[in-house]
Amino acid sequence: MAMPNDLVFVRHGESEANIVQQADKSGLSHAQNDEVFDRPDWEQRLSSRGIEQVKQARAWVDQRLGGAKSFDLRYFSPFLRTRETAAYLGGEDCGNWIMDDRVVERSWGIYGMLSRAEREKKFEQTAKMYRQSPWYTKLDGGESRYEVSDRFRDFQGTLHREADGKRVLVVTHGDFMGVARYNLERMLPEQFEKVEHDPTQDVKNCAIFHYSRINPSDPEDVRPKLSFRRLVNPTDLASSPFDGEWRELPRRPKFTGAELLAQADRAPRLIPGE
Repeated sequence: MAMPNDLVFVRHGESEANIVQQADKSGLSHAQNDEVFDRPDWEQRLSSRGIEQVKQARAWVDQRLGGAKSFDLRYFSPFLRTRETAAYLGGEDCGNWIMDDRVVERSWGIYGMLSRAEREKKFEQTAKMYRQSPWYTKLDGGESRYEVSDRFRDFQGTLHREADGKRVLVVTHGDFMGVARYNLERMLPEQFEKVEHDPTQDVKNCAIFHYSRINPSDPEDVRPKLSFRRLVNPTDLASSPFDGEWRELPRRPKFTGAELLAQADRAPRLIPGE
């Protein structure tokens, strides 16, 4: 059993919650802040700008990937903003979308319902831990990315069993896509942290992560595993990480003892001699 020939993730367009969150990042309070955050996360809707973003993404998918209808399997997160994104991405006559709870957004719990200032006040230790360790920190009442990774790996198992050699499209969320990247690109936690803090690699609304077993330079070269990747921002192509170009993925890393000790030295020993 192998993975799909092509595995494409698309993040939903801008949501109303994204607008409120962006205002909070700027130190402002949006007029609809309380209304938006009183609503469950899964019910957050696309903004009007988000709908236009999805239409731009559809144009890219239509031109570069043959359109959503050309995929053998199409999955969507059951959150309303991803349902809307899937509908606009494929059009109202595009059918056979499969709902899958495993590809939903990371749960931010009660931590995610608060402004940044309130998080620092009420969950000071969580906020500190999250800054220090974005991969392993579990949010209060929510998930760590490590836990989201369990969901991804289970979904990956389904693709191994049911999508060998097929083309798969997944409409999902930013954190889930980051976790997918961690697994498919065989990262170490410190490598994920580097990506997390790199603004040029943000998972923007409607970002597209395209993984393939097929060598883009030689269609006859089909690898046993997903071996190539491109990251594209169809709403702003110039901001695409690595210029939106294909990159060959590294092989699964294997380390010597010396390399492991060198990695451990990234955290200085705090109690020398004991």
